[in-house]
Amino acid sequence: MDTKSLHVEIKDADKGEVEALFSTYNVIDKDGDVTLPGAFDDGAPAKISAYGHASWSGVLPVGKGTINDIGTGAVMRGKFFLDTTAGKDTFTTVKELGPLQEWSYGYDVIESEFGEFEGKHVRFLKKLKVHEVSPVLIGAGVGTMTMSAKSAPAAKAVRRAVPVHETAVASGPWDAPKTAAALPDDLRPSQLRTVYAWVDPDGDPEAKSSYDFPHHHGVGGPANLRACMAGIAALNGAKGAALSDDDRKAVWEHLASHLKDADREPPALRDRGTSPVKFADELLEGLAGLSGLIDSAARVVALRAQKGKTLSKSNTELLEWIGDDLARLKALIEYSPEGAVDDDEVASLMLRSLAALNDL
Repeated sequence: MDTKSLHVEIKDADKGEVEALFSTYNVIDKDGDVTLPGAFDDGAPAKISAYGHASWSGVLPVGKGTINDIGTGAVMRGKFFLDTTAGKDTFTTVKELGPLQEWSYGYDVIESEFGEFEGKHVRFLKKLKVHEVSPVLIGAGVGTMTMSAKSAPAAKAVRRAVPVHETAVASGPWDAPKTAAALPDDLRPSQLRTVYAWVDPDGDPEAKSSYDFPHHHGVGGPANLRACMAGIAALNGAKGAALSDDDRKAVWEHLASHLKDADREPPALRDRGTSPVKFADELLEGLAGLSGLIDSAARVVALRAQKGKTLSKSNTELLEWIGDDLARLKALIEYSPEGAVDDDEVASLMLRSLAALNDL
């Protein structure tokens, strides 16, 4: 779910009615997006969220409205629930703040593409689904009649897991640190969300460090199947333990959707504290652990190289042992007669390799 800001006009204070021109077509907004005519469903319903998009966290909505396409842009016409305490209090605050009050709307991108517009590289928003509008503390308009800039508080209040979306898939090698390092530091939150599956709502939405579970090859790139499987294995391990139940499930649904797009059955999201029971689960956890080990080793090597040092003899030896075991595993897979590889033996080799993690 992404957000953009808007201003709302009070139409009838006694009835709690508001009206907002929240998007103008064919204009570059501060997010580098150009919304095209027809992007919104005329007459589509939309909720008015509790202050600061709090309804995404379970707080009851405070009103409802409809989205109307007026040809040059889109208008939200809505009404607060004045017969509820929350609806009445929120409307009173909005009315008293007047022009100081900013709003934003939450939406999913259904269809978009990148291209050139007025000499700039932009993202064309061709089809959007608006879920809700919400008053927020601070917004940033981009000009009269065009209120479509990012709202910082709204970006922190969105759901932590990036919603499921369709994209191309790839099954080649995956290097998470290299992928993250290659991302420019000035990417918009909407661009970062095309690479990762989770964002920290308490972090800086414009910082790569606020995002986790990378699995796409760059902004708008294909989803890597190995990264998706490793991500699910991580959800079933220590990393998943740090997430809430809702976040853990939502991230799994995101990663699993890419695997399903490739006609692969995604590994199950196991109950917390459940030990692996299937060989496939053990293999995936082994993959996740080995990927993490390689990432850690790469960081350590780089840091020591900056100081003119190399890995210690003991750590180098441990890594060599892991390499030897993986070579044996590869030999079993490539050269053993079909059916001659014992599942327990393969699992043992992988787990022996992973045991070295504790000694690094």
